[in-house]
Amino acid sequence: MGTRPTTSLLCLLALALVSAAVAEDKIEFVYPDIYNDPERDTFLYGTFPEGFVWSSATSSYQIEGAWNVSDKGVGIWDTFTHEGGHVANNDNGDVACDSYHKYKEDVALMKAMGLHYYRFSISWPRLMPDGTAASLSTDGVCYYNDLINELVANDIAPMVTLYHWDLPQALQNHGGWVNETIVDRFNDYARACYENFGDRVKLWITFNEPWIVSLLGHGSGAFAPGIAEPAITVYTVTHHLILSHALAYHTYRLDFKATQNGQVGITLNTDFIEPADRSKPADIEAADTTLQFNFGWFAHPIYIDGDYPEIMKTNIARKSAYQGFEKSRLPEFTTYQKALIKGTGDFIGLNHYTTTLATNATPDVGDRNASDASYWSDQNIWSWKDPNWPGSGSSWLQIVPWGIRRLLKWISDEYGSDIPIYVTENGVSTKDVFELEDTIRVDYYKSYINEVLKERRMMFKMCSVCLSAVSLYLAFVAGLATALAEDRIEFVYPDAYNDTTRDTFLYGTFPEGFVWSTATSSYQIEGAWNVSDKGPSVWDTFTHEGGNIENDDNGDIACDSYHKYKEDVALMKAMGLQFYRFSISWPRLMPDGTAASLSTDGLRYYNDLIDELVANDIAPMVTLYHWDLPQALQDHGGWVNETIVELFNDYARVCFENFGDRVPFWITFNEPWIFTLLGYGTTMFAPGNVVDPSVKIYTVGRHIILAHATAYHTFQREFASTQTAKIGITLNSDYFEPADRTRQSDLDAADRVLRFNLGWFANPIFKNGDYPEIMKTEIGAKSAYQGFSQSRLPPFTDMEKEFIKGTADFFGLNQYTTMYVTNTTVDDSLPSQASYLTDRGVYTYRDPAWPGAASDWLKIVPWGIRRILKWLADEYGRELPIYITENGISTHDVLELDDKIRVDYYKAYINEVLKAIELDKVNVKGYTAWSLMDNFEWASGYTERFGMHYVDFNDPERARTAKASAKFYATVVAENGFPDPSVSGAPASVTVSLAGLVASIAFALFN
Repeated sequence: MGTRPTTSLLCLLALALVSAAVAEDKIEFVYPDIYNDPERDTFLYGTFPEGFVWSSATSSYQIEGAWNVSDKGVGIWDTFTHEGGHVANNDNGDVACDSYHKYKEDVALMKAMGLHYYRFSISWPRLMPDGTAASLSTDGVCYYNDLINELVANDIAPMVTLYHWDLPQALQNHGGWVNETIVDRFNDYARACYENFGDRVKLWITFNEPWIVSLLGHGSGAFAPGIAEPAITVYTVTHHLILSHALAYHTYRLDFKATQNGQVGITLNTDFIEPADRSKPADIEAADTTLQFNFGWFAHPIYIDGDYPEIMKTNIARKSAYQGFEKSRLPEFTTYQKALIKGTGDFIGLNHYTTTLATNATPDVGDRNASDASYWSDQNIWSWKDPNWPGSGSSWLQIVPWGIRRLLKWISDEYGSDIPIYVTENGVSTKDVFELEDTIRVDYYKSYINEVLKERRMMFKMCSVCLSAVSLYLAFVAGLATALAEDRIEFVYPDAYNDTTRDTFLYGTFPEGFVWSTATSSYQIEGAWNVSDKGPSVWDTFTHEGGNIENDDNGDIACDSYHKYKEDVALMKAMGLQFYRFSISWPRLMPDGTAASLSTDGLRYYNDLIDELVANDIAPMVTLYHWDLPQALQDHGGWVNETIVELFNDYARVCFENFGDRVPFWITFNEPWIFTLLGYGTTMFAPGNVVDPSVKIYTVGRHIILAHATAYHTFQREFASTQTAKIGITLNSDYFEPADRTRQSDLDAADRVLRFNLGWFANPIFKNGDYPEIMKTEIGAKSAYQGFSQSRLPPFTDMEKEFIKGTADFFGLNQYTTMYVTNTTVDDSLPSQASYLTDRGVYTYRDPAWPGAASDWLKIVPWGIRRILKWLADEYGRELPIYITENGISTHDVLELDDKIRVDYYKAYINEVLKAIELDKVNVKGYTAWSLMDNFEWASGYTERFGMHYVDFNDPERARTAKASAKFYATVVAENGFPDPSVSGAPASVTVSLAGLVASIAFALFN
């Protein structure tokens, strides 16, 4: 922060005492224990993780000097300090530490201290004198290249801040951050930095403390450029800062990430805000409100949903209205801008020094007129510092070590424990006197560092701490090498032959709130194919054609759940289930697929089903599309025709409107990989008359992804304010085990096939809005030598990528089995040989020794589900909620109520899920057994049975009878897992080892 005094770099020598001082446990700062926290004032002995890195930090205006050397442009701080009257003693940064000329000495100091990283900022007016790319300075580029090269030569990595408050005066003359053109100007500047320095820079910080830029620069006028407009301009400035950050982030991601492999974040500042009285809910709310107005103002858009915190929008809109403003003084982001902003931070940079007390103020006192409006009064908060807390050389800085720990926990709770946090500034000031024995600073560092060590023991990514030490900031970066490596997730499989937990049964229970469910789909159970005004679906057509299904079976009646849904709900109630996953039949709800054909009977049926579930305390988890497309839409091309995107959105909107008040979970699509590949790449599944595995399957995949994203945004825009549902998508995949773990090509093949299967849909939705790089590379290259004029994989536009990215609140996984995979080379040089399967370049197979099921594709490999869950967590983030939305086993079409194979299958697979949660720390939130009852099993008709209830398809009443698996699953649900039988009261029925389970499955099958 700019008010901190600057003295010689030699004061760093005093900071070298910190490493020795941490061994002492005497900390002079003592506070009343208002948290009842026995650790708060206790010194914690311990070391930081291996790889803990020491660093230092500065900013350009504070140290460089050389304010008018060569063609450097004037910065706003040059103007501000030269005007006089703004800075103590009329000091300025004309010379400062003269680091422009002495950068080698600075690097030598860091080298002598053994530092590994250095955080510094680039001066925009030094690099671009008038702020535009056209004015790029050769000398400016040369200076920063020399500095970076000197750092690299001394094994010190640069952490570069793009903007640390020194805006070119030429841009300020045109309005600076108030003028929206600044967004593109900043992006041009960022691009120039990436282009010229990015080959050596792995950590970029777009802005340092934008709160200071907005509030002190444009709200109070205490900082450059000296504008005092706290009612409107501060919000306009922030709006442009956030958009500038997001655009610079995407520029790096799209144009430089692939070759430079760096990370981009932002550094935000805040005090910790302690409720004045923790017994008062109003004070607790006041503390959170202040944190949202300070930190959340920038962090909420970037790290949560692309928009400002709700409390800001509510408070400012309400106050603006009664102050006579025509609209809220807080500008709105468009839907597109929200999508652009959301998720544009690879890490959080935190500058923290002190703590403030807060209490709720009497609402709206003293700000009823437009002239009274301000950011400060918008909060309705009184804040102050306890005068008994130790002070410093700065009036605003009192020493409160425990605040940093509590703030770190708040950030982790608010923005996710998986987001890397870099504490990029922390320190204490003293008065301007010659003092080398700075005991207060030693004690400050000792106590604050120790609080970080305490919080580092918590489960979140604490990556660094940077201690502000006057002109240099001493920093240490926890796990930085690891954090950088995580930018590109390496695919590493656990050792299948040296895994001590693989075949060991784990006793234990699932987390509180774990969801237990079962599942069905509309075409497979409902029947009533032509009842009332229901329209035909592609599966009605496909089955009625004949020759497509075993025994020419169809779903005309199936389980007759259209008429017997109350019996189905009673089965679930008897099992103690909390959720039921079912799908809505699009042609039952909209006979011709359009909103104009909305069926009253269709609405009534699903309302009746949902009401029956809710009446029995069973929550609906609703799949919008489980393969039964209205035939009327297929007649116009179905998923090959891009109009399907809007038609699906209309269908989704109708579902949200009519059922959303009772539905907590929506799944847009079930297994798009299946109906894309088998429905449009082969004749195996409906529609079965569009066989194009080389081009159209990719077109279909593209339209599905866009349809999903559009429906997601429709819900967020039109329904999220009144409905609290989560929206996700269910993807399916086998786990793929490398055939030979010692062969790199097989490891690569396993990674590649997972990206072609899961990543095809998951990478755009859960990562970056685009297909996996390996898909784009492989399909593009093969398309070229096959003679296609362009890649068979249709690209997304940049706008579509931003629209798609992040459009899921959870990941639904359907998983049944595992395959071996090896690399292969096939002759597919001709256009006629092109296909999705050859694009992957792999050969897959199942070990014949693995126990099988009635389905030829389903081998019983329990450990595969644990490994794919870990792969998902490693690939898409450990905070991502995962719901297993299908898992089960088929048996042959015989009357078998004692289905021991299914009991053992569930026992083994569910236990592997427990291991994934407990041992691998995967965020699995629920498990769904497929299926509630035997049903129409697609191309296999009624020859295979997946149900926990036997359905007699020869009985017109379609009688349901519970199997042993239903009773077993009910026990697992009731006990929330597998309580240890050695503990009193626990059942002894789950003591079998996992190896024994698999052996019993094999015995049941082969004897």
